[in-house]
Amino acid sequence: MSLSVFLFISCIFLLIHSYLFYPLSIYFLKNILKKDINADYKFEPKISILIAVYNEEMVIEKTLRNFLNSEYDIDKIEFIVGSDNSIDRTNEILTNLKTIIPNLQFIPFNTRRGKSQILNDLVKYATGEILVFSDANTIYQSDALKNLVKHFINPSIGGVSGRLLLLDHEKAAETGNQESKYWEFENWIKENEGSMGCLIGANGGIYSIRKDLFVPLPSDSPVMDDFYISLKVLEQEKKFIYDKTAIAKEEIASDIKIEFRRRIRNNAIDLSSIQFIKELLKPKFGLISYGLWSHKIVRWLSPILLIVMLITNIILFDLSLFYSYLFFLQVLLYLCSFLGYLFTRIGIKFIPFSLCYYFVFMNLALLIGIFRFLGKKQPAFWQSTKRS
Repeated sequence: MSLSVFLFISCIFLLIHSYLFYPLSIYFLKNILKKDINADYKFEPKISILIAVYNEEMVIEKTLRNFLNSEYDIDKIEFIVGSDNSIDRTNEILTNLKTIIPNLQFIPFNTRRGKSQILNDLVKYATGEILVFSDANTIYQSDALKNLVKHFINPSIGGVSGRLLLLDHEKAAETGNQESKYWEFENWIKENEGSMGCLIGANGGIYSIRKDLFVPLPSDSPVMDDFYISLKVLEQEKKFIYDKTAIAKEEIASDIKIEFRRRIRNNAIDLSSIQFIKELLKPKFGLISYGLWSHKIVRWLSPILLIVMLITNIILFDLSLFYSYLFFLQVLLYLCSFLGYLFTRIGIKFIPFSLCYYFVFMNLALLIGIFRFLGKKQPAFWQSTKRS
């Protein structure tokens, strides 16, 4: 077997495995390995809701006021919000909210340091048994906190992720942003992983852990807090599960260009995070290792696989009809993606083309993220997504 054939077949296998075989395999494994986990809806320990913010004047008040509608006993909730040197009206709004929202601690920081260091500091102020991590624009349903916390009655549970629903912005489809459709697929994968207690990365806007399992986030290198924190819980041999009834909602970016920039940033940070959870990549961690490689790392490197697959396919084009057909399929994908871009520009909605455009465009973002990671150009600071 020539090197070109080996590389071509390997790239096809890895891509199909990550997007098809892995999701199907964990669906079937779930039915074999799933165990009923005790839960008590009346279980209400004290909880600390942590939110790190930077320039969130458009959304933070709505988010905090929404928590007041929770079915969870408000006297057992403390809200701890840290502002990473915000320069808009965020600090003013939070200061005013202290007179309205019980148990709200607002901690303004005068130096911009990034989300990881803010969260590390907020945990020091927390007195709750359970830590709940939320984003500034995440709206929880009234029963979401109860559905998250009810599982901690079981001592084997170290963390619980809720279900984050991404709502289409009214202008999103006009720019080709199909993030909400992709996210439905991701939530299905997370549900299957969580049913076996090995969720590979919580939903950042709605997840919870036992406070005594919190491992401080690195301060000298950017990491994704939801990914790092949930993997560190698994590393301590506790289960991390997913509850699809603990629902929160966020609105997706109004423009695919905004989503494009977010993907670049996230992939650079995701790749940087690997160094801190590399122990879990070893085969001895079984399902956790399998999920990390299949669900995360192969996905993050998929643009490299797509490029190698195309180049080797060109080299092998004349070898047989098999390679010729696969080459034309690849060309068709990129042609449909280009048509999706053109249709979007002139206001025509055709979902197959839009999905191809979204897939290719987001893989381009992942590729730029890889280069940013290799060049160590990704800062620890985050920029909040534009709100409407």
